[in-house]
Amino acid sequence: MKEENFSPIDSLISNASPHSATLRLFQHQDLLEAKDTDRLLDLKKLINKLNYINFTNGHIFFILHHRNGGAPIVMKAYPQPCATNELVSRLEPLDPSLDFKDYEVSHLMADDGLSVILAGVHAIHMEGDILKTNLPDVSTIKTLRRIKRFICDDVSCKILQGDFNAQGDLVDFSPKGLGIRLAANKNMKSFDESKPAVLNLHQNGNKLYTGLCRCIRNGLDSTDGKMVFSPLPKQVSLFPKREIRNSRQHIAPSFSVRFKHPFFKGYIERDLFDISSSGFSIKDKMEEELLLPEMLIRDMTIIYAGIVKMKCSAQVVYRHEEPENNLVKCGLAISDMDIESFTNLNQILGVTDDSNAGVSSDVDMDTLWEFFFDTGFIYGEKYESIQSYRDAFKETYRKLYQDSPNIARHIVYKKNGRIYGHIAMVHAYEPSWLIHHFAARRMSHRLPGVTVLRQITQYISSYNRLPSAGMDHVMTYYQPDNKVIDRIFGEFTRSLDDLRGSSLDLFSYMQVKKNDSPEKLPEGWVLREIAFKDMAVLKGFYEPVSGGLLLSALGLDIPSDSIKKSFADAGFKRDYQTYCLSYQGRQMAFFIVNQSDIKLNLSDLINGIKVIIVEPDILSWAMLSSAVNHLGGFFTEQIIPLLIFPSHYLTLQNIPVEKQYALWILQLRNASDEYLAHVNKIMKLQRKGNP
Repeated sequence: MKEENFSPIDSLISNASPHSATLRLFQHQDLLEAKDTDRLLDLKKLINKLNYINFTNGHIFFILHHRNGGAPIVMKAYPQPCATNELVSRLEPLDPSLDFKDYEVSHLMADDGLSVILAGVHAIHMEGDILKTNLPDVSTIKTLRRIKRFICDDVSCKILQGDFNAQGDLVDFSPKGLGIRLAANKNMKSFDESKPAVLNLHQNGNKLYTGLCRCIRNGLDSTDGKMVFSPLPKQVSLFPKREIRNSRQHIAPSFSVRFKHPFFKGYIERDLFDISSSGFSIKDKMEEELLLPEMLIRDMTIIYAGIVKMKCSAQVVYRHEEPENNLVKCGLAISDMDIESFTNLNQILGVTDDSNAGVSSDVDMDTLWEFFFDTGFIYGEKYESIQSYRDAFKETYRKLYQDSPNIARHIVYKKNGRIYGHIAMVHAYEPSWLIHHFAARRMSHRLPGVTVLRQITQYISSYNRLPSAGMDHVMTYYQPDNKVIDRIFGEFTRSLDDLRGSSLDLFSYMQVKKNDSPEKLPEGWVLREIAFKDMAVLKGFYEPVSGGLLLSALGLDIPSDSIKKSFADAGFKRDYQTYCLSYQGRQMAFFIVNQSDIKLNLSDLINGIKVIIVEPDILSWAMLSSAVNHLGGFFTEQIIPLLIFPSHYLTLQNIPVEKQYALWILQLRNASDEYLAHVNKIMKLQRKGNP
């Protein structure tokens, strides 16, 4: 088969190491005779080009003709610095059987992947592997490719077609053709050129590309032993389609993107045609395009206004041609991004329609404290519980709000420096983030609280799609008798009526004073770390009682090492372990021991013990409180907050309930769009003046 964009000189390009002999037959005399694409290049320009090749450790080729006839050969060489019409080049090691005296140098050839410089030369002197040639006053540039081809290095390839399986290396690349040189074993009897094959490209164990291709050149019997494959057209869907999508925007000053191409050496920089928080597109001239669908780019930087730099990885998901403009548009989906970069991108794009609301990385703390006290977020009893260590408390919140750690995000609604709405979340468990601060005060005739809620909902709806986010769920605690908050969270769960998307669990809350010298548990009672077999018992209790998302959101079967480290790196403490209380081998209750900085969450709901009682009719309060005392050593404070499920347990034990908390959980992949629509509906009603 004939490749549409295959050049006569493709077989001359080699990725051999500088220490390998590269003597080859020159098979394309038509390259020397072609005239229709010629452009002229003067000596000064040729010298500049050769010096650039030397500067970048590139190479050229010399064409040699045998003095007694026969096929010409081509040799790879490395030009040395040049200032006159004489060029010194270092040849790659010669074939020992070759007698250079039998050959005459006729041309110098330099290839940039799209066009070829061809200069008629003759040898002045040769000694060892050093060749000195003259340079002509005028050379020619021949453009014989429709699309630029790049030399590749250190990219391995596996070709799969039915029972056929072959290993090789990617030696050159264009979006129209992947040049593969197979390994020594070239048994191609079972390969069918008329059928497509799957190509898997990887480098150092990292996947770069997997795609269906057709063979457009089977050159295994040629001197270069190379196959060329053309990718079949395909549009990739990296993430499930969303009902509510972030619109692509054209921003001025424009964005650009810089990355190391996965197939060849060298960095690429392109202006972005459009961008959203989930992806972007670029446009290239057809002859200069360098991407193909399914290609993975692991190290990429999105640059805004030449100043803000946002690291990410991306995958090419589509390619559209615009022949009338000689352009190709490629769309890329952001496959991963750190939270700081994602926050910056969202802020620049302005994902909210209210410029006063945004994810904040620098909050004036005096303004924040005034807001907390004025809105009653820090009320009398709460302040009484923190005032004895208020300096440490202030420092915790300064780090949390001003050092922008990856463990927390906060959104504020400000006007002229005054805060009117605030919402904050923290990475509480490996798969879940906790909305733990939510407050607003009246601004003119409205409360901006729903605006910041909408902002953070849009933020997490996009961010949770990224692997590094650790955001499969978002959760929050609220007191169910708060009608306004219940309308925002509880009403959604009840109307959705799908526990795979959102659930509510009711907990009783109380504080207990720990005993620093707890008595030994009675015989038959054991408090131990949770074992694998215990999870089945816990799920067997929770599913029929609730059927919600609590266990998956807590991620009890996922080690907490990663989140512990990310908190420690930010200067904070976070850990959680699960314990089981059993009697004569029968599980009675489970205790999730949460540890964090004091008042990181003002109600200390992630610095206490969450209790799930699987035998509420059997387990006594005395035994439960004894187990809590044994776990009290994890805490420096004397007062330990308890969240108890099921909530009716304390009533069964004739113990007054201090307060109750509803735990609202949203599974983002299943219901984030529905929740965003719910928040938008509340905003519309608020704008119309409805309560």
